[in-house]
Amino acid sequence: MAFQSKRMTHVNGDMHHLGVKEADITKEVILIPDPLLVPFLASFMDEAEPKGDYREYVTYTGKVAGRPLTVMSSGFGCMPMAIAVEELKHLGVEKIIALGLTAAIQPELKPGALFLAQGAVRSEGATLEYIDYPYPAVSDMELLAALAELTGAAVGIVRSHDATYRDSPFAPDGLERIARWQRLGVGVMDGETSALFVLGTILKVRCVSLCVVAENYLTGESLNEAARQDALKTAFLAAAKAIAL
Repeated sequence: MAFQSKRMTHVNGDMHHLGVKEADITKEVILIPDPLLVPFLASFMDEAEPKGDYREYVTYTGKVAGRPLTVMSSGFGCMPMAIAVEELKHLGVEKIIALGLTAAIQPELKPGALFLAQGAVRSEGATLEYIDYPYPAVSDMELLAALAELTGAAVGIVRSHDATYRDSPFAPDGLERIARWQRLGVGVMDGETSALFVLGTILKVRCVSLCVVAENYLTGESLNEAARQDALKTAFLAAAKAIAL
């Protein structure tokens, strides 16, 4: 593997951070930042069983349409996402689709819409530990095309950054900071996609990021909890279908 990545395990063979081993997961994994949402997504699988619950990484494996699939939390931010991708590579994972609830910064992106990241702005520090900034953060184009066809999602650029509240309407100058990225054509903000893409490309894991627009920073609109769950269900089932192609 690149960067002489070292496989680190506990004495029982579980991965050091993920707390699972090869037998616990499939070659295709759907990630979501929030550990509390993993059982919710697993409820749409058949024969789903918990396989790990260690640190921020909660893991369930089951089946969708008869095909084995793993859903796992990645934790919030690029550092735990980088750990997840690297350790999943050691476990033989070949494809990852990350789901996320994100904030839009373009007025036409309404809450409930799906957004596919074709690339990410690397406004975070974790990926600098692997490669300097000229290296791009880009999606696997085949997975991106499959999901775009299945969902009709908007396709564009996400900005991944480390300070959630710093670039939000809740910060004193948050809207001014957001306006810069809006003018540059960024569609949504998140905390994980750039690490997913950089690590995926370096380690030859096929990755794509599918975002559910949960709120729009410019319009102030947001989804209620029932609508969030419906949108996540739609995104998850589309991801499960696309990752099997």
